[in-house]
Amino acid sequence: MKDSKMIKINENPNYGFNFPFSLVIPKVLNENPSLVVACTLPRCFTDSSNSFDELIDKTMNDLGSVDPMHEHLSLENGNPMFIPCVPNIKEIRPGFLGKNVLYNNLQVDNNTFIKDVSKYYNLADQYKSMIEYAIEYLKSENVFVDDKVIVSGYSEGAKFASHFSLLHPEIIKCVVSGGTGGCISMPISELDGYDLPYPIGISDLANFDMDSFRKINFFYYMGLSDKVDSAIPSFKTSYYLDEKGNKVELVDECRNPIPPVDENGNPIFIMDSNGNYTAEFNLFSDNDVNTINKTLGTITQDRFVKQFEIFKGLGLKCDFKMYPGNHINIFDNKDRLFKDVDNFIRETRNKNDQNLLK
Repeated sequence: MKDSKMIKINENPNYGFNFPFSLVIPKVLNENPSLVVACTLPRCFTDSSNSFDELIDKTMNDLGSVDPMHEHLSLENGNPMFIPCVPNIKEIRPGFLGKNVLYNNLQVDNNTFIKDVSKYYNLADQYKSMIEYAIEYLKSENVFVDDKVIVSGYSEGAKFASHFSLLHPEIIKCVVSGGTGGCISMPISELDGYDLPYPIGISDLANFDMDSFRKINFFYYMGLSDKVDSAIPSFKTSYYLDEKGNKVELVDECRNPIPPVDENGNPIFIMDSNGNYTAEFNLFSDNDVNTINKTLGTITQDRFVKQFEIFKGLGLKCDFKMYPGNHINIFDNKDRLFKDVDNFIRETRNKNDQNLLK
């Protein structure tokens, strides 16, 4: 990364974390810098690795999921950046921070890594320990950052940011995340008679800290044409004929299959015998997918708007914005997006400073 220094920090089980991470320090620092936590999604290297050490090495060198927003918040705005090195084992999906990870219900199919599963236990707490260690390390290097961090992610990384904000709101000052697919974690236990357990809500989080959560500033964004939906219900695969008469599967901009639509353009999903939706993918449970789609709708942009209304109704400091583009090309509008983010961070910081003076 240009105009910056990268430092690699080894795992430190005695301090509470089993994975290494990198710190990126811009040459020109903000006058009052904050640590940017980059919620990344490294590639899965399990099939090409013969040991966990090899898996760590490949993950450490995979920076492809550091997105334009990470670079803007860090390199362009003069804030150090934290990049975790938590290998992506597909059965665990640590970059999603789902219910299986929260409750240490972890299994792997690859025998090479069975003995390493316990390294992922209490992963959210490990992330907190890594972040706190990073802040102390930076201070030892005379880089004095705020004790609370900016958490940022895109797509699955956005879900990690959203989920982590429920688990450790006490160390977060701001969440900046996009491409959530209308699946943002909500600090409520029930909606329209439906129970909301983690990661979609807090009904099973006995120690949820609402006071700290209220102090977070939230900026969420997505594309007006974004069709990617990790909570999409099951559907019948649909095809169309291309100009050569070949049968082609309907897919979204990320090559994920998408459902057929009715004459009004509404997606057609399969329901079980009880009239409930089931999960097409394996990120959210059947119950979570049914709840999300029954309470918030089946269109991701509609969910996004409703979740904004929920956040505002709770009096949270937030802004939810949609921009031209889809899941892939939304950063084509990055100048406008970055300006909105910078203004949001500046305005909320000024309001916080004014509140401290009261």
